Amino acid sequence: MIVYLIPLFLLSLFSCLEDKPKYQTILKNKYFSFIIFFLLMFFIGLRNQIGCDWESYVYNFKFNSSLSWGDLTISRSQNIFDVGYTILSKLISYKFGFSVLIFTISILFTVPLFLFCCQIKRTYLSLLISYPYFIVVVGMGPIRQSAAIGCMIMSIIFLSQYKNNLLFISSIISSLFHVSGMIFISLAFLNFNKSTNKIFYRITKLIFIAGILVLAIYNFEWVAEKLSFYLKHYPGSSKAKSAIVIWLINFFPMALYITNISKFNFSKTFNKVCIFFFGFEIIMLITIFLNNIIAYRFILYCFPITIYIASHLPDVKISKVRSDFIIYFIISLSIFSLIFWMKYARHSYCWLPYQNLLFIK
Repeated sequence: MIVYLIPLFLLSLFSCLEDKPKYQTILKNKYFSFIIFFLLMFFIGLRNQIGCDWESYVYNFKFNSSLSWGDLTISRSQNIFDVGYTILSKLISYKFGFSVLIFTISILFTVPLFLFCCQIKRTYLSLLISYPYFIVVVGMGPIRQSAAIGCMIMSIIFLSQYKNNLLFISSIISSLFHVSGMIFISLAFLNFNKSTNKIFYRITKLIFIAGILVLAIYNFEWVAEKLSFYLKHYPGSSKAKSAIVIWLINFFPMALYITNISKFNFSKTFNKVCIFFFGFEIIMLITIFLNNIIAYRFILYCFPITIYIASHLPDVKISKVRSDFIIYFIISLSIFSLIFWMKYARHSYCWLPYQNLLFIK
């Protein structure tokens, strides 16, 4: 557990120092940021035997490498995962091993998250908020979905920059890595009228819609089988008890934002995104009582917006509490939540002890 606490303590220290003028020259330096990124990248990307699905992914990697391309695209076997992940796995298997696949998937998660946090005034505070669950559990756990969430984060970044064509591409790629990402393709329409080249935009939009239809048709039978399986074998709230906890973690910051929109002073685009995810959270509350596992998978996509909102709390004058006290509270909460999860979560054993390829003899 100590290894997991080291990055948390460093991010806590940087969070305390990043708004102090005499330390900003160092903390805002691009080379220092690169160092932090690469340390985070190696921590996530070079992990070994981390996550409860590790062995099944190793088996799947070997299975993919043994099949022809025709079998991979036609087969609906339970050993065939989402098409984007399967194609990437197959390509990497020609020259490299499973560890390279994990590192590549980790890039798809870590790079978007780091770019997203760099857009926030308190970059290190946002990384700190991300760390205990979003980075450790999500980024180092559900391999395919972590890549899908990373692509969804890029969609939010492109949305804020009015880069609609890139937004379309990242949205499609997200759904290729995990079918749950298809719901967030709708983010691409929040900037519906922002385009410098309307003809090119309309053509791109038509191609985008056609791509959605192809994906929906291709995945329909498989998704229907998976949903039927979960609803039949895990009805109601029989599994994934943490779903309601994760829902609450995301709901409180979003509810705080909704009741104080003018004080947050976000751009119109981020207002739309936050309202979109708040509505999605409400729908997920209903879904939790239908099936916890399905709800849990979808709630994970809400974390980036929760991180964005929570990292602005020290600068939003909602109460008379000083900003440094809010930072200290967030640090304490982050440390407590990581320790509590590592000690008491049912599946925390899958993350312990931390192993890294750099230290394997």
